Amino acid sequence: MEKKPLIVALVFSLVLLCFNTFAQVAKRQVKGKLVDEAHAPVDYASVAIVNASDSLLVKSTVSDKGGAFKIDDLKAGSYRLIISQLGLKNYVKSFEMGAAGLDMGIITMQKSVQNLKEVAVNAEKVPIKIKKDTVEFNAGSFKTQANDNVEALLKKLPGIDVDKDGKITAGGKDVKKVMVDGREFFGNDPKAVTKNLPADAIDKVQLIDDKTDKTKNTGIDDGQRDKVVNVTLKADKKKGWFGNATAAGGTNDRYLGQFNLNHFDDKKQLSFLFLSNNVNESGFSFEDLNNFTGGNIFDTFSSGNGSTSISVNSSGRANVNGVFSGVNEGLITNHSGGINYSDIYGKKEQLKFNVNFVSVISSNVLRKLADIQDAPNNLFTNQKNNGNNTNNSYRLNFSFDYKPDSLTNIKFKPSLSTTFTRNNSSLLSNTLNSTLDSVNNINQLLNGKKNSPAVGGLFSVNRKLHKGKGSVNFFVNGNYSQSNYDYTNIATTRYFTDNQGNSNLNQQASQDNNATFLNSTVSFVRQLSARKKINLTLSQSFDYRKQIADQFTLDYNGATGKYEIVDPLLSGNFNNRNWRYTTTAGLNKATDNTTINLNFAVADLGLRGDFTSNNQFSSVHRDAFALVPNASFSYRKKNGANLYINVGTDVTLPSATDLQPVFNNTNPLYIKQGNPDLLMSRSLNSSVNYSYFDAKSSSYINVYASFTPTWNGFSTQSAVDANGITTSKPINTSGNYNANFGFNYGRPTPVKGLKVNVGMNGSIGRFVNYINDTQNAVQRFGPGLSLGSNYDIDDVQLSIRGYGTYNNAENSFQHLADQHYFTYNNNFSASVKPLKNWRIFSDINQRLFRGTPSSANTSFYIWNAGIERTMLKKQNLTFSLNAFDMLNQNSGIQRSISTTGLIENDQTNTLGRYFYAKLIFKINKVGAGAAKANSGVVIIR
Repeated sequence: MEKKPLIVALVFSLVLLCFNTFAQVAKRQVKGKLVDEAHAPVDYASVAIVNASDSLLVKSTVSDKGGAFKIDDLKAGSYRLIISQLGLKNYVKSFEMGAAGLDMGIITMQKSVQNLKEVAVNAEKVPIKIKKDTVEFNAGSFKTQANDNVEALLKKLPGIDVDKDGKITAGGKDVKKVMVDGREFFGNDPKAVTKNLPADAIDKVQLIDDKTDKTKNTGIDDGQRDKVVNVTLKADKKKGWFGNATAAGGTNDRYLGQFNLNHFDDKKQLSFLFLSNNVNESGFSFEDLNNFTGGNIFDTFSSGNGSTSISVNSSGRANVNGVFSGVNEGLITNHSGGINYSDIYGKKEQLKFNVNFVSVISSNVLRKLADIQDAPNNLFTNQKNNGNNTNNSYRLNFSFDYKPDSLTNIKFKPSLSTTFTRNNSSLLSNTLNSTLDSVNNINQLLNGKKNSPAVGGLFSVNRKLHKGKGSVNFFVNGNYSQSNYDYTNIATTRYFTDNQGNSNLNQQASQDNNATFLNSTVSFVRQLSARKKINLTLSQSFDYRKQIADQFTLDYNGATGKYEIVDPLLSGNFNNRNWRYTTTAGLNKATDNTTINLNFAVADLGLRGDFTSNNQFSSVHRDAFALVPNASFSYRKKNGANLYINVGTDVTLPSATDLQPVFNNTNPLYIKQGNPDLLMSRSLNSSVNYSYFDAKSSSYINVYASFTPTWNGFSTQSAVDANGITTSKPINTSGNYNANFGFNYGRPTPVKGLKVNVGMNGSIGRFVNYINDTQNAVQRFGPGLSLGSNYDIDDVQLSIRGYGTYNNAENSFQHLADQHYFTYNNNFSASVKPLKNWRIFSDINQRLFRGTPSSANTSFYIWNAGIERTMLKKQNLTFSLNAFDMLNQNSGIQRSISTTGLIENDQTNTLGRYFYAKLIFKINKVGAGAAKANSGVVIIR
C-alpha cells in the first residue's frame, strides 16, 4: 500500500507519454520559410500562433538554420501568425485553420528602420522574443486567473518549472534570482517577488543568461552563466500602491498573519513585508535564508550552544537547527519582516537599502536513535531532547551604485546586523550494547544566551579601457563580528560498567569570539589580439581571517553555592590568523560562442595560532607555497546548447576550532578535542555540465558530473570507551573522494498545458576515519530518480511527482554498521475551479523509509485540503477553509548517515492535525486604470 503513490506517478507519466504518441496522428500543420531582403535564410526567429480573439499564445517555435518552421497539432479556428527577429520588422498574418494544413510559403522579413525612441502604441505584442542572451515573454499572451501571483504566471511559461516549494528552474537549471525592472527586490530572494507580486501587474518576463558575480567583479569572463528572471511592471502599476493582507486562525490556537505593500514608479521601489505565524510557515530555501540574513545564517539561527546544523532536503527546503524544515520539525513561532527601498538619482546614482528582522521561537522534542561504531560491538543510543530556543535577528543593508561616466562603475554595499539568542534544553539519553545491556545514561540541562553583532561591507570599482582594450578592477569585501555566549551545563551521567558509578557536572562557561574577514582582488585585463579575441589576465587576491576565541569555565562550589573553581582543561585563549595571497596570470579567449581560460596561479599561505591555558603557552605556525592552476572551457551555441568544463586545484587551511587544543564537553558523552597538528588539505576539483534548451519544442536537458579527490582531508579520530563515552578529534586522512552526477529532462506535450519531466541524481564517496585506532573507510553510494507531470490550463491545475533514493553505506572496519535503505517522497496536488469565484485544492505528500534497520521502517501521509471563494465587486477578498494533516500521520522522521558511518534516525514533534479559516484582502490602489485592473490574491502555503 505504501508504494502506490510512486507506482501511480510512474504509470501516470507513462500514460502521458503514450498519449502524446497517439495524439500526433491527426495533424493540422502550419509551415513556411523565412528569408530576409537579400534572400538569405532567417534562422532562430521566434514564430508564434495566437488566438485571434484574445491574443493568448497557442503554439510557438523557432526557425531552423535554413529558415524553415512548422507548427503541428492545431485545432480548427481563427489565428494570427506572429514572427519576430532582432533587427527585422515583426511579421503578422491572420489566417483560418481548416481540416487541412497550411503552407505559408516563403515569407520575406524586412529590415527594421524604426527609431529606438519611437513608441509604437498599436504594435502587435510578440508572445516570445529571443535575443542574444534573453528570452522575453509577453505576460498578456499567457492566461492567468484573477487571484494568481507571479509564481502562477511562471508555471505557464515554456521551459520554466516551479515546484511545490516555489523553487524555480529554467531549462533544467536553478534560477538564482528574480528581479523587478532590473533591480534586486529584498536582496536575491526569488520568492519575495514570486509570492508577493500579482500576475496582473506584470508586462513582460525576461529569462536571462547573466554573467556570474565573479565575472562582474573581476572583469574576467569565466564562461559560466546564471539563470536570472527579470519581471517588468505595466506602466499603470508604477503609480500608487498594491499588496495584500492575510489573516488566519484555527484549532489548537494556530494562527497566521501576513502583510505586504508595494509602491513602484520609474525610479523608486518601496516595499513592506511582514509574516507572523505558529504553523511553521516560511517555505524558505537555504539560499533564501542566507540572503535574508545577509550571509549571517549561522549566527541568526544558532542553537545557542555555539553550533549550527544545516541540512537541505530533496525539494531544496532548508532545516536550520530545526527552525525551518520541509517536514515541519518542532513547534515553531516565526515573526519576520522587512522594508526594501530603491531609488535612482539623476542618471548616475542608484541607492538601495533594506531592513529586515527575523524572530523565531521554537519548541522542539527530538527523539534520536543512533548506531555508534565500537570495536568489537555496536552501541545503540536512544535520546530524547526537549529544546526551547528564541532567535532575534536584525539587519540593515545599503547598496549604492554610481556611474560617473560610461566606462566606470562604483559599488558600495555596507551592512549592519545583530542577533540575540536564548536556548534552554534538556537531554535524556540511554546507551545499550549489542546485547541490549545498559552502558550509560545521562540527564542534562543546558541553558544559555548569546549576542552576535556584526558589521560588513563590499566596495568595488570597475574601469573599462578605451576602445574595449581591457579593464582594471578592484574589489574588497570584509566583515567583523562578535559572539558572546554564556551558558550553564548541568549533567548527571551514570555508568553501568567498570563500577564507576555516577559522574556529576555543574559548570558555568563564557565563550567570547571576535572574527575578522577581509577579501580583496585587483585584476587587470588587456587585449592582446582583437582579431583572435585573446586577452591577458593578471590578478592579485588577498584573503585574511582572524579569530580570537576566549573560553572561561567555572565549576560549581557546593560549599559556597557559587561558580568559582576554574576548570583549566576547559578554559583558555586562542588567537588564530590565517592569510592567503594568490597571484594569477592567464590567457582568456572569449568569443560569442566560446570562452577559454588558462590560469597559472600560485598561493602563498600562512597560519599563526597562539593558545594560552592554565599558565601554559603554545603556538602553531604554518607556512606553505602551493601551485593552484585552473582551466575552464565553455561553449554556447545559438541553438541553446551549452557546455562547461572546469578543472582546478585548491588548498584549504584547518579551522580555528579544529586547531584549538581545548576540550568541549557540552555533551558529556561526546567530548571534542582540537588538534594543533592538523595540516592543510589539497583537492582536485573537476566538473562538466551540458545543457540544451530547444526553443522549437520548449524541451530541455541538463547533464552534470563532478569529481573531487582530497589529500590530507579533514576527518575524525574517535575512541569509544567501555562506558560509551566518545572522545573525538580532527585528523588528516587521504584516500577521500566525492563524486556527483545527474540529469534533468523536461518537455511540454501535445496536450495543452501538460508538461512532463524526469530526473536522476546521485553521489559516490569514500571517507576515511579512525575508530579506536583502527582505520575505517566509509564507502557511500546514493542514486535517486524523480518523475513528474504538471497540468495547468484555465481552471484546472494538477501536479504529480515521485522521488526515490537509495542510500548505501559500507564500512571497512565495522560491518555491523553498514546501511542499505530506500527513501521515497511522493506528492500529488490538485486545484480546480468548479464554479465562478470558487476553488477547491488539495495535496497529498507521502514519505516512506525501507531498509536496515527494519525497526526504523515507516511511512506516513500528510493530506492537506481546502476550499476558497473570492468575493466583492473587484474580487479582492478571498475566504477559505483549510485542513492540515487530516490523517494526523506526520511523524517528523529523518534518517542520516555521517561520513564516519554514524547512523541516526531522528523523530521530532510535529504540528499534527488542525483546521483553520483564512481571509486574504487584495490592496490595489494603482494608477488611473486600477479600477479596471484584474485583482490578484497572493496565497502563501
